[in-house]
Amino acid sequence: MRRVGEVFGAIAALENLWGAWRDFQRGKRGRPAVQRFRPQAAEVIVRLTRDLVAGEYAPFPYRLLRITTPKRRLIAAAAVRDRVVHHAVHRVLAPLLDPGLSAQTYACLPGKGLHRALLAFIAGFRRYRWHVHLDIRAYFPSVDRGILLEVMARRVKDRRALALLGTIAESGAGIYEAPGVAEFLGLEPGFPPAGCGLPIGNLTSQWWGNHYLAGLDHFVMRELKAPFYQRYMDDFVLMGDDASALERQREAIARWLAAERRLTLKDPGAVVRGCAAEVLYLGQRVSRVGWRPRGETMRRFERRVRGLVAAGDVEAVERSVASYRGVLGLRRPPTLG
Repeated sequence: MRRVGEVFGAIAALENLWGAWRDFQRGKRGRPAVQRFRPQAAEVIVRLTRDLVAGEYAPFPYRLLRITTPKRRLIAAAAVRDRVVHHAVHRVLAPLLDPGLSAQTYACLPGKGLHRALLAFIAGFRRYRWHVHLDIRAYFPSVDRGILLEVMARRVKDRRALALLGTIAESGAGIYEAPGVAEFLGLEPGFPPAGCGLPIGNLTSQWWGNHYLAGLDHFVMRELKAPFYQRYMDDFVLMGDDASALERQREAIARWLAAERRLTLKDPGAVVRGCAAEVLYLGQRVSRVGWRPRGETMRRFERRVRGLVAAGDVEAVERSVASYRGVLGLRRPPTLG
């Protein structure tokens, strides 16, 4: 696969940064941080261009948010000016590098996403007898930033672009060592290891999460020759008609992850199960006939809508309904009011 040449100039270009600011604003115009940034956007973006070209760009510290529903997560909120840089990088590099991703990866990609993943999963469920569902233990805290940059260097040969990627990646160093974070996330002492961890909340982290496991996709399809394989970020499923073959593939994947990416499976002995019964996958209850949200998802939605209706916030109700219709694959939200 060919490496990408000089791209730093395109990333740091004023036009690209301004386009990144427009991209970042979509769906966020009402947020206080965006409103505060807007009056100074032109000045800050010109300064960003100069700092990037001079090699003087330095990210601001993250604001850490602790989320408890639907599960505990640590969200690292970057400053708006840094998110503009993340979008600028993505605008240039994603169209060049993403075509190299396997057709079996579905997360956060144009033309893919949750619904396509579920439809493909159901097709596999109807075709094969057995499946095994695997995921990575503490994926984003476990990503080795050194290995990640090596993965990027195999595709990008522009040194200044790689230096910028390194600056963004290292900006997340230490967030999992912040006071109380390990206890909140249930991480054991000393985890993650030194040099590991990407912040959840960055566009670049989400994008890197796909590419960090791209080698696994090719390993499973080309070397293990799995009859069916699908990955959605760090969740992946293998299917086939030979249960013992799936067990051997599970062991081979565990070895590859440890040797190539310093990762471990959340459940190294995940059981190979039949494809007849309903299963929980990607937050949905999925069977051969379709999918539906978990009961807790719908109860959480009902509680939220009742609270918004009581507060008279019609716009927020519409946004919430549109969001949950999106989970169900229903594209056109109702009009309220």
